[in-house]
Amino acid sequence: MLWAGLVTPLSDMLIKRAEPVTDSMKPQTPNDEVTQPRAYRAGARIVMILLGILLLALFVCWCLLLPERPSSMPGGLAQRDQKEIAALCRHQTFHYAVNRLRRGEFGWFFRSTQVLFQQKIDRFIDDRDGTYRVYVVVYDKKAPDGFNPWMLHQVVKTNGHWMILRSY
Repeated sequence: MLWAGLVTPLSDMLIKRAEPVTDSMKPQTPNDEVTQPRAYRAGARIVMILLGILLLALFVCWCLLLPERPSSMPGGLAQRDQKEIAALCRHQTFHYAVNRLRRGEFGWFFRSTQVLFQQKIDRFIDDRDGTYRVYVVVYDKKAPDGFNPWMLHQVVKTNGHWMILRSY
């Protein structure tokens, strides 16, 4: 009888003091530690592959963005000069779009990115002082003249490379 009285209170104490088992108290297996980093690395690889594909697509689009060169160039500019001037016009429009995005002018940013895909070099005018005026337009059938002027660049060749002096 005494023995039964001692056992019951002792078992009640053990039950009351027992703490619930939490995740931090569970023994970890080596597989739990290895699985999480592998899953993380697999997700990171997928993101890197998708980012690489996106960058490749942007590069291909960038190469196709070069404005068309007019068939008649003043003074017989070389093919290399024509390409360099067209690339200058493309870079100028790109920088214009980025500057508008930095300032928060989203309407002008979207318009200039559209123009980046549609711009064409309409005319080159030799100013007879070593500079040329380059008219960049966007052709539009709805416009009264058949095009909307985008920018006018004054370019000059310095040290073997073309530079934009002014853009209007």
